[in-house]
Amino acid sequence: MSALSDLSVELKQFWELPHHNDPKLAAKLAEVQSWQKDRIRNTHADLFSQPKNKPMADYFLTHLYGGDSLNQIVSQLEKIVPKAQKVEKLAPSNALETGTLGVETAITSTKLDLKLAQWLIENDLEVNEANMKKAYLAVNDEAARRQQIEDLKQVCYRSDKYLHSFIVQKSFKLVKKQAYKRNLQPLYDFIDAGFSAMKPLKSVGSFIDPFCERELAIIDEVHQGA
Repeated sequence: MSALSDLSVELKQFWELPHHNDPKLAAKLAEVQSWQKDRIRNTHADLFSQPKNKPMADYFLTHLYGGDSLNQIVSQLEKIVPKAQKVEKLAPSNALETGTLGVETAITSTKLDLKLAQWLIENDLEVNEANMKKAYLAVNDEAARRQQIEDLKQVCYRSDKYLHSFIVQKSFKLVKKQAYKRNLQPLYDFIDAGFSAMKPLKSVGSFIDPFCERELAIIDEVHQGA
């Protein structure tokens, strides 16, 4: 199966998530995701505040983490997937695979936070640091959270690799007009946003490695009761 055909399964599962038909759960999920983003901003304030890192930090929080923009992206992508063969003729396959992994990572983030939101509702708890830690421990998605961090790293390193490939970049830029003409703008823009965010970085590792190292350390702290 192609990268886009595989993505169709993720898109279908996304719309089957219960918060789409449960306003109370949707509101709690929004609170959880807002808290998560604030926590990430505060944890990585030094890293995110560096001028060269700001575009990448914004890309993380608006594209790879989920939240308000994900519903729109998924809705748009649903219209694209049935045209998978046409899309794959237009854009480099490596760039498409990286883009679809990015979308899947954003969906995974939502799934993981949804479980936290459900637990908080079941226990009638508000969203704050103490209760979030309780939720993390109760839900016990440690392995999935670690995989989430690994997937984020893979998206960044793959994008960085293709960013520095003249052939891929040239091919990707050449298909923009056709992609827009065929209403394939959402996926093109999603991938292009990643490329643009990385351009100021001398090395993507200077951003993603310390980010992942700190996030994994936090997972250790939470699950070891520190």
